Amino acid sequence: MPGILFPADAEGKRSTTAFQQDLCSRMAEVLPDSGDLVNGIKAETKWRHRYDHWMTKLYEAQVHAAGNASTRKQALDSLNIGLDQAGALEFEKADGSVVTLSAAVEADDSSLASATIRGSGEIATEYVVPYKGDKLQGPELHSQLKKWAADGAMEADCADAIIDASSKMSSVKGRHFVVFGAGSELGPLRRLLRAGATVYAVGTRRPQRWADLIEFAKGTAGTLVIPVPAASGYPVPAESADDPSKVAGADLVQEACAIKCWLLNCLKDVEGPITMGTYLYADGQANVTLTAAADAIIKIAAEKLGKDRISFAWLGSPLTTHVMTAECAAAQAANVQDKVPVVSQKGEPVDFGSEKAHVYRGYSLVQGPNYALSQHMRHWRAMVLEDAGFTVSTPMAPACRTESVCHVELMVKLLDGMAYFPPCEAFDGDAANALLFGILIADLTGPPQAALPSPFHIFTRRSFHGGYWRVPYNMDEMFKGAETIRQSETA
Repeated sequence: MPGILFPADAEGKRSTTAFQQDLCSRMAEVLPDSGDLVNGIKAETKWRHRYDHWMTKLYEAQVHAAGNASTRKQALDSLNIGLDQAGALEFEKADGSVVTLSAAVEADDSSLASATIRGSGEIATEYVVPYKGDKLQGPELHSQLKKWAADGAMEADCADAIIDASSKMSSVKGRHFVVFGAGSELGPLRRLLRAGATVYAVGTRRPQRWADLIEFAKGTAGTLVIPVPAASGYPVPAESADDPSKVAGADLVQEACAIKCWLLNCLKDVEGPITMGTYLYADGQANVTLTAAADAIIKIAAEKLGKDRISFAWLGSPLTTHVMTAECAAAQAANVQDKVPVVSQKGEPVDFGSEKAHVYRGYSLVQGPNYALSQHMRHWRAMVLEDAGFTVSTPMAPACRTESVCHVELMVKLLDGMAYFPPCEAFDGDAANALLFGILIADLTGPPQAALPSPFHIFTRRSFHGGYWRVPYNMDEMFKGAETIRQSETA
């Protein structure tokens, strides 16, 4: 099968570890005074268990460089180098020849057409958040949002944004959205359809999932556009064609070029705002290849459509390293729990010009380096596009009990253990989905936000981190502490 491959070494082995170390060392090389960092990354022999150390050092060096006018460009160059390296992944074509992913996606491919499902339901204008068996809306929701902000599960500007967005659901009608990850539990696809948007859904070929989504779309006020093989005789309205769910979908890893061409063809004559959102997840190295494929398409879409026509959306991951607010850093210092024998992950702030940047070190060795790299690639593209003047929505998302996370027993224990570290809260997927949707609408329909000190501060805006930023421990440390507390309670 054609698809994305990691580069082969001299012995023909395709190592994700070698790829990651090479990528990180190249990103470090352009930063000031980075010799020791570059050498350390290249020399590391236990990357799986030490990637967090080196990725943190790299990120801190980037932030430090971004804080000085003379080196700011080097920090952004470092991000672009990382993205270019992802684009340089190999792509094996159907005939067995190999090109770079970037070259593969830039080609022409007309193998996909569209099936369109137009809903006949009424627009959902009420904003409702399901939470612990209740349906929060209006004043009750506003009160709970203020409480979450006061407790520290989200930042105050996040709560204010969701309150503002709760009265703007009607603004979604007429907007166009591309959703990478049609089946994502945290993605906005179904809420967008309810609110009357047109959604171009990208997902793999799973007939039952598409059948469920098509049936759902018919009862909404929105329009669902899905990729189908051109040979099927589309585009025609799905209600007058054979069941499109049987052939719907496309594989990003194998058909990135076809998806790119399909999307650009769909969007070329669109009038009104367009937003391209990425809500992908996969285990292991597939997470990297999926993200790289989507990023290659995003890069081209930004170039072709421009910042006046298209905006972009992602969700930030708390299990990475990123800049957080000074208020959260202060809260961390106050939330060290003497009764819990764990090591504080707070660290020291990074020099940022004449000021300080507060970096949260959140990597989880349980998730591993493939997860970290995938999330960072999305962060890098968000920062690069923000710097280029595009509207970007990428709030920090909380740890959630989604199916994709909870199929791993250890992750369930990790999430449950967060309750021992207030104000941390592991949200159910449906509650988090609703709240993140509110942030998306606020980001897209509200006035321009204040300028950031640097693109690296993008995740300090409207952060819904679930309290994670306000304790000085990463997820792995909290798990160890929670196990200790459980044992003492049992004794």
